[in-house]
This record gives sequence, structure tokens and C-alpha cells, in this order.
Amino acid sequence: MIIHCATVPETNGRRGYPIGGQQGLLQHLAVRVTTPANPFRPHRHEREEIWYIIEGAGLVSLDGVEHAVEAGDVIILKPWVEHGLRTEGQVKWLCLG
Repeated sequence: MIIHCATVPETNGRRGYPIGGQQGLLQHLAVRVTTPANPFRPHRHEREEIWYIIEGAGLVSLDGVEHAVEAGDVIILKPWVEHGLRTEGQVKWLCLG
């Protein structure tokens, strides 16, 4: 699931992303930087993850289908969904899993 920033209204300086039912106990939190020389190669695992795109734009691959993402977007990854991220520039993003 991808939640594009443009579809989430901002009220009083707050943007509340609709992630109800997606929360779980976190195993890790990481800020990552993806570039053409450092792509986040497709892989899969048993844990759910939530990604937040901080800066830049790129292509997220979900089970082999690429989706454009940009700063402010949220990606919710279910267990065992193959996922990766590539860009022609630089993407800074937060991974919660």
C-alpha cells in the first residue's frame, strides 16, 4: 500500500497518515539514503515495515511492479511482499519495521 502525501490533508501543521491497523511492535528504525550507486535492492522478509519518504523521488518496487513515490509519501509493506527502491537522484527515507 502506498499513501501519497498529496492525498492526505494537512490541518494546523499536522498531516495524519491513515495507518490504522498497521501498527505493531517495532524491531528497527532506520534513516536510509538511496542513490543510483546505492539502490535498495528488492528483497522480502517476514516482518511488516512502514517507509516514509523524507526527501527526493524514486520508484518503489512491490512484487515486481514499480510505483513513483516522492517526499511525504508513506509505503506500507506487508510480510513477504518483495520490495525495493531505486532512484535517478537521491532519496532519503525512514524505515520502521
